[in-house]
Amino acid sequence: MSPRPDLVVRASLAPALRRRRFLTMAGALGGAAAGWGGLGASGTAWAAASGAGVTGPAASGAGAAAGSGAPLSFAVLTDTHANVDATAGLATLRRTFASVEAADPTFVLNCGDITDYGADDEFEAYLSTIPAGLRDRLHHVPGNHEVRWDVHGRELYHRLFGPAPYSFDVGGLHVVGLDPTQLLQEPGHFGRDGLRRLADDLAAAGPSVLFLHYPMGGEHYYVNDQDAFFETVADLPVRAIFAGHIHREQVVRTNGLTQVAANAVKNGAYYYWVDRVAEAGHTVLKVSAVAVAADGTETRRDLTTIPLEEDRATRQLRPVRIDVGAPSGGRVRVDVRVPSTGSTGTQAQVYPQEIFGGGSAGTWADLTRSRGGWSGSVDVAALAAGVHRLQVRVLGAGGARWDATRPFTVPADGDAPRDRWQARLPGSIQGALAEHDGLVVAATTSGAVEAFRPTRAGREVAWRSTVGAVHRGPAFTADGGTVLVPSADHHLYALDTADGSVRWRFGVPDPVLSSPLVTSVGDVATVVFSAGTTLYAVHAETGEQRWKADLHGFFAGRAACDGERVYVGGGDGRAYAFDAATGTQAWSYDTTTRQDSYGRLLYGPWDDTVELLPGGGVLVSTVSSAAALDRASGERRWSVPGSYVYSPSPVTERGVVLIDEWGRVQLVDPATGTPVWKAEIGARALNAGPVVVDGLMWNVAVTGLLACVDLADGTVRHRRQLGPANTFSTPVLVDGVLVTGDQDGTLRGIDLP
Repeated sequence: MSPRPDLVVRASLAPALRRRRFLTMAGALGGAAAGWGGLGASGTAWAAASGAGVTGPAASGAGAAAGSGAPLSFAVLTDTHANVDATAGLATLRRTFASVEAADPTFVLNCGDITDYGADDEFEAYLSTIPAGLRDRLHHVPGNHEVRWDVHGRELYHRLFGPAPYSFDVGGLHVVGLDPTQLLQEPGHFGRDGLRRLADDLAAAGPSVLFLHYPMGGEHYYVNDQDAFFETVADLPVRAIFAGHIHREQVVRTNGLTQVAANAVKNGAYYYWVDRVAEAGHTVLKVSAVAVAADGTETRRDLTTIPLEEDRATRQLRPVRIDVGAPSGGRVRVDVRVPSTGSTGTQAQVYPQEIFGGGSAGTWADLTRSRGGWSGSVDVAALAAGVHRLQVRVLGAGGARWDATRPFTVPADGDAPRDRWQARLPGSIQGALAEHDGLVVAATTSGAVEAFRPTRAGREVAWRSTVGAVHRGPAFTADGGTVLVPSADHHLYALDTADGSVRWRFGVPDPVLSSPLVTSVGDVATVVFSAGTTLYAVHAETGEQRWKADLHGFFAGRAACDGERVYVGGGDGRAYAFDAATGTQAWSYDTTTRQDSYGRLLYGPWDDTVELLPGGGVLVSTVSSAAALDRASGERRWSVPGSYVYSPSPVTERGVVLIDEWGRVQLVDPATGTPVWKAEIGARALNAGPVVVDGLMWNVAVTGLLACVDLADGTVRHRRQLGPANTFSTPVLVDGVLVTGDQDGTLRGIDLP
């Protein structure tokens, strides 16, 4: 077939895989996203994931409506997980693409997890499996495996496939590629701006098909703000969603649309064939599952039929009104008014906020039919004080359902943390907050940097500045005169804390996706940080490079320094010590027994906040253990099993606080690793570290649960649910006010007891 003009791409993409040829020293994302040179990069790019917008050929509502009854066929596949070490998997991928090409689809959708961890050679391996006849018809969205460990900060993905999210029109069908992935993180999050742009894109569209990596609704809780997504599209013409991630097949009719979660190509040459046909006077998408055997033989079976007209029967399940009462006696009452026909039952539960990037069948309570709807109550006795969500599910015939959420608040009793004020910044506050002498600096993924002084009544903004996207926390110099801000735009910025002006900027070939460490080396204030696979030491006053060293892999954490050596994790599964004055390697320590590159990255200290221990030790953590190493030799002194790589492990007067990613806490002796006590926060903890003051540890879990642990005995003294958004940002404490930041860009001032 002849390719559509707006789908034509360059014949060979191999040169784009030579990183140094296409990544410039500064602003590489803008250069990578400019134009439509990438594979399957067609249509309108209405919001690049990094915040950079790129416009291609415009989609139009009129075009979406034209030819809606004409035959149209396309293929969907997902979770290809290309890995150069997995030759059998690449053979499976070639077999799959050969079958797809022979079927001659109008276009092909890949729902993400294209590679195992986004390495250059993995993308090259993936591209090598695609027949030339399919290249102009392939459309991609990234999965978490493209962005979780992405040393390029999405740049390579954008260069190869174009910006995401984006949309295009084919034969009267509007197709939207969504991207709720979060750089350096596992789960998804659209954000307010992303949902607004989605609504704008769909406003003038005809029947629309969305594809993304994560399935949403039903038992799935992989996208933190999926309830806001469903509210956004409730009155828009979304008819189908195709997704992957779960590596199994599932069809769900929810909220007026049909979602197909597809089996993974990785599991054995699976893909899905979709035909637009007329059936009984209606236009539908007929979806078939295709399995390709080793000899190329295909087995096809009908999977589901998706109406392209409004599914009025399912929309009759949409609640007209949901009333949630104030909690009383450990329960909360809910009344749901639904249209008089269609519903066969209604359930309610507390939204499982504790499910982080996972699935849950739920703990649903059946409501009783009442006049005009359904009524009942839900047990909330075990909930912490604070803001929660109630999830309501209206059930209909044939497995159809409609989900909706409403907020409610559990009041605090007695002496407890209390919200004092809130403010919102554009983007997500993903990195730790920084504080010096009462001045707090927050930076976001949209590049907003704000300095303010918190009070119990609110915050007094000192200045605002703008840099490239920030994914890790800034740091102050010892005198507080400069704040160092790491940016994905290939710069470390030194901002004057008096007015936010740029004192200097240090450019590197790669995105800066680590937290800077400000230290003293030979009485010279020095900033240590990593970018790409390189460790840099820079003069804090002038921005001049002192030295750089090879980390042999990606590191997104924070180094430690005792003035003699710099200690850091490497993406090759090893921990390193470098001479602090020269950058000469002193020793390395192998943290994992894994032998493949993918395993050594995942099971190494790639995201660790390295900590100095008293008595000449240094603490390095992975998903398998926390190990105390001798600073001089690198020999292991002790280790504690557990996944401690994500949360910082502060050294206190009582001992070292270890927090694993499941929210289990223990205080250990820094000399021996012997536990003093163990406790559980009650929610998962990732990246956001604790604040320790007056013998108490205040920690915000990834679910937004604030917990206070007494370091004397491990007693959990307070718990408060701050809100619905995930939290990866370490808070700060100023004059009794705890300041937190979350993925919704919300700053909170919390009055501590």
